[in-house]
Amino acid sequence: MVKTSALHKIEDGVFPSSFRDNSHIYYKHYLPLKKLASKKKIVHVIFQHGMIEYHRRHDDLFDALRCHFGGEVIISVMDLFGHGLSGGHRGYIDKFETFTKDYLNFLEHCNKKFYQEKSREITTVMISHSLGSLVVLRTMTNQEYKIPFRVDSFIFSNPCIKPKIALPKTVFQFLSNLPDALSLVRVPLIYNAYDLSHDKEKAISFLHDHLISKSITIQLGVETANATKKINTLSYFIQTPSLFLISGDDRVVDAEKTKLFISGMDKKFVRTLNYPKMRHDILNETCRKDVFKEIIKFIGDTRKRL
Repeated sequence: MVKTSALHKIEDGVFPSSFRDNSHIYYKHYLPLKKLASKKKIVHVIFQHGMIEYHRRHDDLFDALRCHFGGEVIISVMDLFGHGLSGGHRGYIDKFETFTKDYLNFLEHCNKKFYQEKSREITTVMISHSLGSLVVLRTMTNQEYKIPFRVDSFIFSNPCIKPKIALPKTVFQFLSNLPDALSLVRVPLIYNAYDLSHDKEKAISFLHDHLISKSITIQLGVETANATKKINTLSYFIQTPSLFLISGDDRVVDAEKTKLFISGMDKKFVRTLNYPKMRHDILNETCRKDVFKEIIKFIGDTRKRL
């Protein structure tokens, strides 16, 4: 389906999830209002949202990118399984690999749509937030996966390297072996909208959006925790320029663990921006316009480098 906003032409659709019941995965492309020229130099931003939210939570960022890059940017987004407009039980995943396989399938969809025109020069930037960053990291460092195109840089917004609150080992082991019937049991979030942002309007919109779940299943919590195990060993494999946005007052993920992860990377590939008083949802914080400027600058630097 093709629709139009004041800034973008919007094309969306679905494809089957790798989940066993073939639930659908929703995707959207924010395209220039005018037709893409085949020989034009393009920036392709692939964005992945965080836990319980969905792509529309980040429309301010997408608008900022369009306002700066105009007709030279394509923005592609996907709602994770059990999130937003995708199918599946809300806030549930059977195994973390379902997220990564769906993401890989989404990249293949993007490859067929945008990367087959050989005369088109594309700079590809992956931007991800929180759980979305964990999905990107697990996908891009999986040696069994073949990424269908070159990724020129990453931007990680408060990546979920480690959740802020860790369960005691005995409790975690118990939850990891729950029967299927209990895996769908829901638990309230350990944080609220005001733990995410100082911006009152953004907090209220979070609370009132019916597509944002206010609880998660035990299974999603366990699979996310499992996916963060030994993740620090993956940092060595990232040989692509990366920008990390880190909030000092993050009440959802452990910023110190993120810094430890970064310390394992080759320093020539890393840039870190710290926001000491900001909370987890830095892309919807009161300082977001400054954050967007840094993101735009980093994308510009990526283009110059190529």
